[in-house]
Amino acid sequence: MKNKILLILAIVGILVGCEDNDYDEPNTFSDVGFYTSAAQADEILVNIYDYVSFVDVSQGEYEHTWTIEEGNFFLDGPIESRDSVYTQIYPGQTLVQDKTIHVQFNNSGNQKVRLRNLFKDSVAFRGNMWDDNVGSNVDYILPSVKEGDYWVIDTTFVVKVYDTIIPEIEVRQFGEVIDHTSLDTVYVEAGDVVQFIDNTTIGEPTGRYWSVRKTLEEGAVEDPSDVVASSGNQTADLVFKKLGDFTARVTVNRTGQNIPGDSETYIIPAPFKVIPSSQPFVLTGTIKELEDETIQIPFNGEFAPFLDKEEFFKVILDQDGTTTELDILSVTINDDDSTILDIVMAEPIYRPDVLFVSLLEGSGIESTDTRTPVAFSDIQVQMHDVNLLSTTALSSFEDGGGTVWAPHWSNDSTIDFTTEKSYAGDYSAKFDMVYGQKEASISTKDFETIKNITGENFVVSWKMFITEDSNTDGRSMGLFRFPSWAQTWVNLADKPKGEWVTVTGEFSAATITGFYVRIIHASLETDLTVYYDDFKVVEKEERP
Repeated sequence: MKNKILLILAIVGILVGCEDNDYDEPNTFSDVGFYTSAAQADEILVNIYDYVSFVDVSQGEYEHTWTIEEGNFFLDGPIESRDSVYTQIYPGQTLVQDKTIHVQFNNSGNQKVRLRNLFKDSVAFRGNMWDDNVGSNVDYILPSVKEGDYWVIDTTFVVKVYDTIIPEIEVRQFGEVIDHTSLDTVYVEAGDVVQFIDNTTIGEPTGRYWSVRKTLEEGAVEDPSDVVASSGNQTADLVFKKLGDFTARVTVNRTGQNIPGDSETYIIPAPFKVIPSSQPFVLTGTIKELEDETIQIPFNGEFAPFLDKEEFFKVILDQDGTTTELDILSVTINDDDSTILDIVMAEPIYRPDVLFVSLLEGSGIESTDTRTPVAFSDIQVQMHDVNLLSTTALSSFEDGGGTVWAPHWSNDSTIDFTTEKSYAGDYSAKFDMVYGQKEASISTKDFETIKNITGENFVVSWKMFITEDSNTDGRSMGLFRFPSWAQTWVNLADKPKGEWVTVTGEFSAATITGFYVRIIHASLETDLTVYYDDFKVVEKEERP
């Protein structure tokens, strides 16, 4: 149990002398005020079994009482910051007349602490709290209410008490729920997936971390390298790649600004044993080039160590139908994931390259569970591309529009950032022009200069979808670059309709501070709808 003395927030009351709409000067000074030991001004958030101090600093009251809900306790004070053991006072009582109280909250959920003050004179409490409608803190006044011969200030503090997290999980194999509480071994073939689901609600968690790690001998010290699979997803599909015995666990946590933190780790009792796979040892996923020009080949199992197998791999360069076999410097198992092979070429790879990879028969390479990899031919490599438009809000409107892009000041058509149709992500920019409108356009707003622009050549591209009913005869568009106002001009009339089309252009620039996309027709006779998405700017590379 942790003892927390937090910043005291004092709220001073004011005196308002009025009775029956007439002012009578009181004979004695009366004032109302109170504060708590909680750091939040507008809400009090604590962990279960923690306490909050409440102080009534009113003056001149005739009577005052504190009331708490059953199950919560009054604690003996004062409480020092180093205290971790508390003493309960007034056992079973829920109402006291002390000026200062320390309440331990043993019930989760919203708990109420009520302060009721009686005054002979009219008083009012002046406070300050957050207002969602205004978007800031606002002052308010709580006047006393006449009850018989007395004026009453009746205040209820609501304390949100967070329960201790109790993990609740579900484990599935091949779609079927398995009894993870049993001590019976769960057998998993190498490369198979086991699904772990976090169903925890008690304690209101905000996240979790799943991990599968080697089962250690008694007394062995854990090491980060023991973890062979992990995920932060609520539903985690974890792949068991290594042979051996493993233990699965989940740490469910609660974090957030002003939210009292908590976490709980649950170790799944059922042991997992990974056995050799009965499935073929095959390429799985995409062969891709990394930024450092390494080509990665993913498989559905781990590779046993090998040496000097470069002759069993081929990398082919296709240049407009002319193919050339490129020299391979090395083929190795990836240091971080032994299900991946890394190919390093003997010469540089260039951005426009179209590459294909093959694995030949008879390599003698094996998986750790003694399977032979299935040969494959001419699988295309997904090339690495660094888009200088580095955010999805800038490249594909994934902020929903309005933050980075917005209709240009001269636009007089209908512009929507919409989820109706998209090529990348969820959003696209929709230009909708009808007769009588001159321009459909958007431009970037607060746009940072692209770095490292030194006058080289660049390639710009984007995706465009023209609807079937659009009239594009004689129509064109321009992509302008700020500050030069140079444009990439595109004829719309020769573009296919009803499908996403890739548009590409080249330019040189010393700097770019923004973009402006425009369709314009001075005769006001344009009737078309165009969607834009997936803008890219990359440095141009050419194979010598």
